[in-house]
Amino acid sequence: MIPSRLFLLVVAGYCVLRPAPLPAEDVAPPVTMEKHYSADLAILMKNGMAIQSKTFVDGDKMRSDVTMNGMEMALIVRKDTRKIYQVLVAQKMVMEMPYNPDKFPGGTGASFGPEGKFEPVGPDTVDGLACTKYKVVSDKTKQVFYFWLDAARKIPVQMSAANGFLTVKWKNFAAGPQDASLFEVPAGYQVTTMQGMPGMPDGGGGQ
Repeated sequence: MIPSRLFLLVVAGYCVLRPAPLPAEDVAPPVTMEKHYSADLAILMKNGMAIQSKTFVDGDKMRSDVTMNGMEMALIVRKDTRKIYQVLVAQKMVMEMPYNPDKFPGGTGASFGPEGKFEPVGPDTVDGLACTKYKVVSDKTKQVFYFWLDAARKIPVQMSAANGFLTVKWKNFAAGPQDASLFEVPAGYQVTTMQGMPGMPDGGGGQ
């Protein structure tokens, strides 16, 4: 069985900052995350854990395909139907859990990316790519992240927590609608309904 901690680490790559409305006097974010896109994500943890995933986002639907320690799994978040699916490929099993927007990182918005108050830091380079670096502060949690935006294409490149616990890198970012079947339970899989993520608060979404 996949540990609940791994589940939350993968989701952290998209929902690390809860959406917070900006006061009128604040500068708007330099980029609005596409509501429909796919990308390869590398999630790097301070403890050395590395998670590679292929991510698909289509409005209020998200899917992440992950291979870790030889195990294939998919995480499907359906904000529209208030469901979360944890798909275990080898076992042909699916764990279905309720999605509680009050307990799950990222709120109910469609965006799976950095949100908060943006402050320009200046030009920088990530993996040889010219970027603009920003400091991002969450109004709600006051967490601080740094965000790198491709200076030419205006797409996300990297996001890192100021305290070093998490770094997310986007590669092969491609905007556009995604296949609806990606966000459905695979045919022929056994589905088990659970009240929440084992070891986590009800609703599958500890903070």
